[in-house]
Amino acid sequence: MAVVTVARQLGSRGDHIALQVAEALGYEHVDSRLVEEISGITDTPPEEVEKYDEKGEGRVRHFLKRLLVPEMSPGGFPLSSAAYFPEFGLEFPYVMERSGSESPATYLDRGTYQLLITTLLQDYGDTGKAVVVGRASQVILAKNPSAFHVKIIAPFDLRCDRVKQAQGVSEEQARELVEQHDRWRQLYLRNYHDADWDDLLLYHLTINTGRVDPEDAVDMIVHYVKRKD
Repeated sequence: MAVVTVARQLGSRGDHIALQVAEALGYEHVDSRLVEEISGITDTPPEEVEKYDEKGEGRVRHFLKRLLVPEMSPGGFPLSSAAYFPEFGLEFPYVMERSGSESPATYLDRGTYQLLITTLLQDYGDTGKAVVVGRASQVILAKNPSAFHVKIIAPFDLRCDRVKQAQGVSEEQARELVEQHDRWRQLYLRNYHDADWDDLLLYHLTINTGRVDPEDAVDMIVHYVKRKD
């Protein structure tokens, strides 16, 4: 019962490939579902969970946050808002407001998010038959013997053109989006998993959709998984 992890560059068609692989294998497609699961577990709106989802921070901001704002353990009591140094542009943990008659407020910070993501991904890794998209799953499930790690890439200009057409934005906006997402994924793995997103040794297979048709990429992954099973 294999689990497939799919790391992908924006505009590489990696999301499409992951969905098609899941459908071809009859596996669960695990993507935005992780946001929904964390939202349900913590009783936090999905848009608040998404603030942490696959987004990294610059080195200076990450250093200041670790220095000035200690990560809270699950169930910990948050500091007052004045203690979060908004002048540095640091993220605010989310505190759910509730009336006194209801259950206690839920607290979600980066540490809690990372703990939940890791736990959920390990659970999918144990049960198998899942295609997991992103969320550092290639690192979190690196030692899982049933995991098959795939990375989908494409040339920068081709990715920008795909994003421009798909989202109806200008060429300049498309380039900014692609560059931003590349930067986020690099920082996310570096800061929270001490890993290099470009390390080829993290993956069993890297596919360039500038040279390989996405449908052929789906066939390659499905064939390997079926052989492994």
